[in-house]
Amino acid sequence: MNKTKKNYTQKITSDKQWFDFNFKEIWDYRDLMWLFVKRDVTTFYKQTILGPLWFIIQPLITTIVFSLVFNKIAKISTDQTPPYLFYMSGIIAWNYFSDCLLSTSNTFTSNSYIFSKVYFPRLIIPFSRVISNLIKLFVQLIIFSILFYYYYSKSGNIVSITENIVLLPLIIFQMALLGLALGMIVSSLTTKYRDLRFLLSFSVQLLMYATPIAYPLSAIPEKYKYIILYNPMTPLITGFRYALFGKGEFETSLFYFSFFSIFILLFMGLFLFNRIEKTFIDTV
Repeated sequence: MNKTKKNYTQKITSDKQWFDFNFKEIWDYRDLMWLFVKRDVTTFYKQTILGPLWFIIQPLITTIVFSLVFNKIAKISTDQTPPYLFYMSGIIAWNYFSDCLLSTSNTFTSNSYIFSKVYFPRLIIPFSRVISNLIKLFVQLIIFSILFYYYYSKSGNIVSITENIVLLPLIIFQMALLGLALGMIVSSLTTKYRDLRFLLSFSVQLLMYATPIAYPLSAIPEKYKYIILYNPMTPLITGFRYALFGKGEFETSLFYFSFFSIFILLFMGLFLFNRIEKTFIDTV
């Protein structure tokens, strides 16, 4: 009896090494990733009255509130930047980071029904969330550009585009990596410790006020400034504004510190995610 030799093109196993990150496999499943991106974008405004207009309404309303509370009432300076531009730039940058963090933090718990039925690289889910949130950021940047043009045309040279704009893609990329890294860490831990889900939303709100979104770094007393500077998002928010306006405090040393911190967190996130994905279905 002749036995035919079977040539397998792919071997699926849960026996992975600690640092086994098969990014080529993720690329092979890129079509599935784009399907998840489409799903995330469409389900966001499905069965809503205003639909994708919520991408625009939320930052606009928050900008108006911040302008009234922090600029008009609290009289906090915006470093010679029009208040509406100052607050909106910080809000849309923060929203992108927090959306990436919150949407990837429930990867295992919210997709267990898919993971238990079919195999595909699990990293596709958090990657697709980061990309879908990038589409939302792009829409909000268009609205910001319209407001920017209004101040540029009506208010002389208060704001203008400078060569620093080339830093913008790099800063957005770092915010995506930071949100992805923290989200994967939290997602890995919540498979066993469910209380982290409730702690996360509260922590994100606190972190927002420890980030120079509603105030510039120059408004922080020197004896407390170091607390804000140790926040990895601080150089990214100030760098985001520096890229848009060419104004504000932007220190390259803090930027490199943030990049190094993000690299460490991303490595930790990939490591934990890789270890948990083998056994999470037994605990979720």
